[in-house]
Amino acid sequence: MNTYRYFATAPTGGVELLADELRAAGAQALRLNPRGVRFEGSLETGCRALLWSRVANRIYLKLLDVAVDTPDEIHQAVRSLDWAAHMTADTPFSVSFTGQGAGVRHTHYGALRVKDAVVDHWRERVGRRPPVQTEGRRLALHAHVEKGRLQLYLDMSGFGLHQRGYRAGVTFDAPLKENVAAAVLLRSGWPAVHAAGGALVDPMCGSGTFLVEAAWMALDRAPQLDNAARMSLLCWRGHDPELWQRLVAEAIERHEAGWQRPLRIEGRDVSPRSLEAARQVLRQAGLTRRVTLHQAALADQTGVEAETGLVVTNPPYGERLGRAQDLRGLYAQLGALLKTYFVGWQAGVLTCREDLVPEIGLRPEKKHSFRNGALECRLVRYRVEPECFREPPIRMEADVAAQVAARLPEWKTRPGAQMFANRLRKNLRRLKNWLRRDGVCAFRAYDADIPEYALAVDMYDTLDAGRWVVVYEYAPPKSVDARKARAHLLEAMAVLPEALGVTPEQVVYKVRQRQKGRSQYQPLDMKRDFHQVMENGARLWVNFHDYLDTGLFLDHRQVRRVVAEASRGRRLLNLFCYTASATVEAAVAGAAKSVSVDLSRTYLEWARRNLELNGLDAGAHRLERADVLRWLARPPRGIGRFDVIFLDPPSFSTSKRMEGTLDIQRDHAQLIEQAGHLLDNGGVLFFSTNLRRFRLDPVVAQAWTVTDLTAATLPPDFARNRRIHQVWRLEKKHG
Repeated sequence: MNTYRYFATAPTGGVELLADELRAAGAQALRLNPRGVRFEGSLETGCRALLWSRVANRIYLKLLDVAVDTPDEIHQAVRSLDWAAHMTADTPFSVSFTGQGAGVRHTHYGALRVKDAVVDHWRERVGRRPPVQTEGRRLALHAHVEKGRLQLYLDMSGFGLHQRGYRAGVTFDAPLKENVAAAVLLRSGWPAVHAAGGALVDPMCGSGTFLVEAAWMALDRAPQLDNAARMSLLCWRGHDPELWQRLVAEAIERHEAGWQRPLRIEGRDVSPRSLEAARQVLRQAGLTRRVTLHQAALADQTGVEAETGLVVTNPPYGERLGRAQDLRGLYAQLGALLKTYFVGWQAGVLTCREDLVPEIGLRPEKKHSFRNGALECRLVRYRVEPECFREPPIRMEADVAAQVAARLPEWKTRPGAQMFANRLRKNLRRLKNWLRRDGVCAFRAYDADIPEYALAVDMYDTLDAGRWVVVYEYAPPKSVDARKARAHLLEAMAVLPEALGVTPEQVVYKVRQRQKGRSQYQPLDMKRDFHQVMENGARLWVNFHDYLDTGLFLDHRQVRRVVAEASRGRRLLNLFCYTASATVEAAVAGAAKSVSVDLSRTYLEWARRNLELNGLDAGAHRLERADVLRWLARPPRGIGRFDVIFLDPPSFSTSKRMEGTLDIQRDHAQLIEQAGHLLDNGGVLFFSTNLRRFRLDPVVAQAWTVTDLTAATLPPDFARNRRIHQVWRLEKKHG
């Protein structure tokens, strides 16, 4: 019996669970690393793991492992492989590639060299090439280069194993990946709970992923049973059809037996749209008669007729809910539901908002790190027992004015309050000459100068409504007592109006958490109260209430000035334009034409109003609503070229309307390269990012003359925060 070498990948948080699954399938010599598990075993071991793993992303069978130093050596090693043992000249195939090394810096180039090697092999032997096919059933090959070695694999499925098939045609905001849901259920102990006769409830079930994965576990259904006929494995010449059919028949037999088991799984959600998606998912998973659904808000839910069980849920992250205080209330309601109706049960809460976990009011039993796509999450596990109950910390409502007013004399006279007020006044004196000289009317007056007062204070001298102050409170670290942080906030808010010369009604308070993608742009309070400010000669609309940010990123003031000066008399392309403040300032400075691209309808409407406010011609300064990634990959016909490009992408983006996800550290070199195709001779590209740990890929310097403008574009009001952004000027090299 042949022994094969495999590599199975897993989502963050699932590697140990995957190893357990592989052992159950008969795997030997397991070696775990952060990305997955290497193992050895028979062909049956690999096929069984492929059919039954609930956690794996992919399972690869190794075909080649060789040292390489150059792209030509990669080509030679792949071309020399005995491909007749793996495919024919008529077998459709595809190639994916990961890693860097041996002269390969871009995965697309690496995949191309491997594909060419396979094609050249068959051309030399039979005079024709096998078809390259990226979709459908095909022989999926995967190459990885690392530390001078090329490893070539058969991707046994040819698709991500999280794709069970039951979500086909179902659209839903921020869906939880199926294999991540399975990993959460395994970590939460669902198999043991079910074996003991327990039930499962998801009180915020969304599209029902937890429900399906839990039911399939309990009913012993192989997660890839519906995909058994479309595996890449079936195109491999080493495939054993008799073995595969035996394993599939065994899986069907096990599921038929498992279907007879008792099962109590219930999903609930307040949203009719979510429940309609869940019904479609359950129907496609064959579970309509085995899983129940109910529409109910958390506050209206009760228990079920079961002594033990598991409550598992993935609450909204904030993007779909609205205001921060509503999200805090949601977590508090979840805690009340658990403590009232589910005592004696276990609970698992998968969240990207760990700062809200204390609102549940239970002492966690254990926490586990997970990743759902680009989102870092934590699974918080509980035993719902009275000895684990605890009161949630004091809450931080968005409106603190009433609380300050109730004890104003006390808060104002505290030593810390006076220290904070003195620092505000000192900062204003320090910035006074610069503000007057540069005509700045929107600036940062304070940025956590005193660590105990973790606030950012921004001032806006508006043209139509006087001075306004926006106060952001940074979420305190775990080491800071929540009650002390609350006291410091109230002290600061008590003295801030007088120190800055405003009324309390002109102070807007917000809590700033670390944001992902464009979640900082989501609505908060929708007062639709806009005001005008002047910056770099342009009038701009700002909004202090409706969004976490105001429509104008103050740290980019100098960046916008540099872009505007470079655009005078020239054509500007502004990508990820947000409210198009950079475009407006460039147009006011004399830009001949511009195109501004963003995906948000809300912010393009804001941009349109900014253009109108300055009397700018909409024909000369176009706004385009599009996914920038897709727009750059396929620019509209006739778009032409540009003299100046401003590329200021979010650090991460996972919008459901986008084509894939954006990770700027991973994707910036490709973005810059694609944008560069639209740059005219002698043009300049400005690239900016607020990702603190960002490092510019050295490959960019191979094609561009790079000038670091970070220090030159850091304004005096952000001098304490020198990593607030990074900016480069890029000019194409010639020849």
